[in-house]
Amino acid sequence: MTDHDGHDHDTPELQDLTDAVRRARRGLRSDVQVLVERLPDGELLVPLAEDIEDAPEGERIEIEQELTFRPHMILDEDHNMYCVAYTRPEFMEVMRAQLGWTTSGEELKFCSVPAQFVLDMALQVIDDQEVFGLVINAGAEDELMLRRDEIGSLAQGQALPLVGYVSELPESLGEGTQVVAGAEPLPEALHAALAEAVQAHDELSGADVEVTFNPERDREPHPTITLRLARHDVDRHVLAEAVMERVAPHIPPPGYVDVLFRDPAN
Repeated sequence: MTDHDGHDHDTPELQDLTDAVRRARRGLRSDVQVLVERLPDGELLVPLAEDIEDAPEGERIEIEQELTFRPHMILDEDHNMYCVAYTRPEFMEVMRAQLGWTTSGEELKFCSVPAQFVLDMALQVIDDQEVFGLVINAGAEDELMLRRDEIGSLAQGQALPLVGYVSELPESLGEGTQVVAGAEPLPEALHAALAEAVQAHDELSGADVEVTFNPERDREPHPTITLRLARHDVDRHVLAEAVMERVAPHIPPPGYVDVLFRDPAN
């Protein structure tokens, strides 16, 4: 138990996960692994919509029966609901101010619980209700949004790349990405559509598509398209969208591709 000054008594002190959450936000498997290793001893703070009956404030206690409470949640722009938890109290301030969070109509309170408890709680709520995921440090600069499969892997002690974050990192075939030997041949229609895209865009001198896998970035092998540029003054985003429009109907499972660019020789 911990008193109001934060001194330890019977229960072990749980660890601040801020740095591990910040690192996991990069999305790479090795960065997520750091969070996985810290979770068993980690603490998360859950903002309360209602007071927990008979719970002493400012004290750490052992829970001998099932703990039930009503936490605050948030909605995204599509009105999908998410559980929230925080690594430090000050990170709640943005959401408290924006959404007017209170606890039973009074000043906002939170409960400190083991991180594993929060993951298990989020999984149960997601399975039982219309909830899409968990956001750690919602509203803060380094918020981490997790979907159901990502929460499940963390709860089981497994590190998976966080695809939504890792996709924002620069791509390079030279950084751990390997061509998968013996992969099932890609559809001829995909090769044909890619060849048509090269013919339709003079910004391209050629293109290749191969099945690749990067253990740091990927959960499974998938096609990667490499576009060879004919010149430097190219809007890569627009070009990639145009190519994808042609090839998208022919992409095999798992249903997505990476697009890389190779600069002209001079």
